[in-house]
Amino acid sequence: MIGLADVTRLEEDIRALRELDYRHGGESCLDRVRRRIRDNLPLLTAPAAAEVRQRLHVAMADLRNLAGWVCFDAGLVTNAHNHFSHALALAGIAGDDGLIANVCYRLGRVYLHHGHLDEALRYFDLGRIAASRSGDRLAAGIISVNSAWACAKKGDEHGALTLLDRGREQFTASNRTEVAEWARFFTESDLSAMAGAVHTTLAGTAGRHHARTAVPLLHTAVNGYGEDMARSRILSLVLLSTDQLIEGDVEVGVGTGLRALDSAAAVGSARMRDRFRPLALQARRHHDHAGALDLAERIDARTTRPDAL
Repeated sequence: MIGLADVTRLEEDIRALRELDYRHGGESCLDRVRRRIRDNLPLLTAPAAAEVRQRLHVAMADLRNLAGWVCFDAGLVTNAHNHFSHALALAGIAGDDGLIANVCYRLGRVYLHHGHLDEALRYFDLGRIAASRSGDRLAAGIISVNSAWACAKKGDEHGALTLLDRGREQFTASNRTEVAEWARFFTESDLSAMAGAVHTTLAGTAGRHHARTAVPLLHTAVNGYGEDMARSRILSLVLLSTDQLIEGDVEVGVGTGLRALDSAAAVGSARMRDRFRPLALQARRHHDHAGALDLAERIDARTTRPDAL
């Protein structure tokens, strides 16, 4: 028979693995996450008290949720979908709508990253419904700002800005004293990073003036992220460099891009490598600037192989 101590150990393992993912990327912890799933699957059929079993289902759902995110970050999209499906099923059994909303957000991000914007918005809508059921305003805020990013990618400026404002309001109104582990990443820094991402995207789809708005938002994000959120800081640096290049501040933009590239050496993430490639394209637009062309060449050289960054 399993007890609360068994579930607590599992929750602590998940917390440590999530911290490793944030700091070093999904490729750094993929095997460990898979091993935790394999080792803990027998717990689901072991005898347990009702309250222990409910908490176990939440923990196992979150472990699958983490596995899906780690696989996505490592470029294993089919595996990610498989783990997210298990996560939704287990979270449904546990009746945890906040976790269901988080899984839907992460599924939406998979589709968003790969350019399937309508499908991304469909999952964000499902997440919004779950967040509404749970009354979790932080979860709702995560969904809103990510929906804003999808709208920005579609060139829907009004929709993107409306959803971004809604996400900010939900974040401000949320209870951040007792936040579930899977949502702890969504801080003031992450909100600024997402707002910066929305405006950076709008600079390409709706008007270059959005780059000017994005720059201070991304500075705030970069300065707010610590070493424990290394991947998020690098992704914000990539966006900041992009906006600086769009603004014509080429020397500064190149410096920011090189800083991102140097920092990325300690992070294993196929998703991060994908996010560097548009920066190389932006740098090449400054074909008369040797530093910009050098930045593009360095990105090309270090994103070609999976182990290059």
